[in-house]
Amino acid sequence: MFATALLLSTSLVSQDSSNFDRAQRLEMLPSLGKKPPITRTVEDHSPRRLEIKFTDGANVALIAESFQGMSAEIFAIDEYLTEIGATRHRVYSQTDEWLQEFRLKGEARSNRPLHDLTLFYGIELPEDGMLGTVCDALNAFEVVEIAYPVGRVTDPVIAAPAAPGVTADYAYLQGYRTAAPLGVDADYGNTFAGGGGLGTTIADVETGWTDDHEDISHKAQGNFIGLSGAPYPWNHGTAVLGELVGEDNGSGVRGIVYDCDILMSTHEGNSANIPTAIMNAIAGVGPGDAVVLEVQCYGTPPGPFPCEYVPSSYSAVEAATANGIHVFAAAGNGDNNLDSSSYGGLFDRNVRDSGAVMVGASNGSSLDKASFSNYGSRVDVQGWGFNVASTGYGDLQGGSATVQYTNSFSGTSSATPIVTGAGVMLNSIERSIHGAPMDPLFLRDLLKHTGTAQGSGGNIGPRPNVRAAIEFLNLPRIEVSGNLIPGGQYTVTSRGPANAVYVLTFSSSLRTDRWNSPWGQFFLASPWTRVVSGVLPASGVIDFNAMIPNDSALSGTTFGYYQGWQRYPATNGGSFANYAPIDVQ
Repeated sequence: MFATALLLSTSLVSQDSSNFDRAQRLEMLPSLGKKPPITRTVEDHSPRRLEIKFTDGANVALIAESFQGMSAEIFAIDEYLTEIGATRHRVYSQTDEWLQEFRLKGEARSNRPLHDLTLFYGIELPEDGMLGTVCDALNAFEVVEIAYPVGRVTDPVIAAPAAPGVTADYAYLQGYRTAAPLGVDADYGNTFAGGGGLGTTIADVETGWTDDHEDISHKAQGNFIGLSGAPYPWNHGTAVLGELVGEDNGSGVRGIVYDCDILMSTHEGNSANIPTAIMNAIAGVGPGDAVVLEVQCYGTPPGPFPCEYVPSSYSAVEAATANGIHVFAAAGNGDNNLDSSSYGGLFDRNVRDSGAVMVGASNGSSLDKASFSNYGSRVDVQGWGFNVASTGYGDLQGGSATVQYTNSFSGTSSATPIVTGAGVMLNSIERSIHGAPMDPLFLRDLLKHTGTAQGSGGNIGPRPNVRAAIEFLNLPRIEVSGNLIPGGQYTVTSRGPANAVYVLTFSSSLRTDRWNSPWGQFFLASPWTRVVSGVLPASGVIDFNAMIPNDSALSGTTFGYYQGWQRYPATNGGSFANYAPIDVQ
């Protein structure tokens, strides 16, 4: 008995350091779902797997493959599981100490209580036919918040068909990169310091990848975290990463945030591994970084549905966003209304909100809802759900797995990295300019508030518009307008905070961008000229006028590039702005 008590004292982390006492926690914690009178099992459930979440404040530990605690109910539960031959395991692979510290940091940062991540466990049954009965038996205990079956999981993709070829520049097929309303205006965002996502890590959660593909290997190869044994080669994750970090080298595709670093967390196609893979991804990144959930789950309600329906996955995502990590999740491809009573209100933001950006799919470049996309008030924004050019699959260019390309990537699978790219881009630009990332809830609202409104169909939200978001934030930027012909006059407009010191520079060419701490990225090649400088007036806007040489040979060329720099005396901060080309007609 003494040994057991000693083990418990060292294994269980006290709740006393929380911002909330037990009564507050139980009252304020968002719902993980109501215990059903009778657990309904369906074919989509794994026949021998379930998860259990003990009530917050319950001192429970898994020691020597047995549940131990100070409550008589814990002893009774463990005796019951032993009697039926069930095995117990941890849902998350991190230590209790790490999980508790992560929760407490998230509570302090967000000022809202989070579910105790140490109280989730998985249970394996010895034979089929027991699942519903065991869930009901466990749900009869007061110390059990909920016990529930585990459903299957798939990639949220619509099947695409292969063609030989030599890698060309397929950027012209990436309409989702272009200006609104067709795309998210990634081309414009890439002209800003931080616009390529430099300094940000994205952790992708799904089944597998061809990590040595020619267009993503510079960021992805070997960067696996957590579970091992991801299938290889695998098209789905390859296509997702092509949209995000396809190399900016004039060949293949160009990722929306090609400067980001990549981590890959597989669930190995096993639904029991979903919360584990999610938490492994979360543990691999930090505040201001991103996690992408390229998964869709199945179970009792109409599937597929977003995996945050599952309590253990929801609680992991909730803790991540509370800690400043941006989470982007596919809404799923079931044409299901997530506001339906079938989901028990768990996609109702008035009931609970994980803080993730939920992504629906449009009819390709159209703004209308794709026929397959899930929809509802919980779906925040949308991206192309058809005809997306990226790496993998081979219907655009065949050959070995490492050189294949597609023009048919589809589903909320293709939509989610488009939205992720836009969100990460804006966050990275903001961090470059002001030195700190955006709060996840603020970024989600920004994407919705400034996006291009959707067309017909159930709610999938607007399509992100990077340019509109930058303008809304009044970030430092320059623009070029005027009579852009040989001999014509053009105007360079610099915008930013009132009283900021500004500089405009000019060069005839660009170079590979260079980070100039603490001011961000400078894109102009040497020799460059400091053209004009001064202080922005109260309007925050100045214009600089100049002439294009009257030389007909300049028609159809880029005469040169301007880039701005601003410093804010009030905060002793500042940054390089974007660069803008002088494209002669």
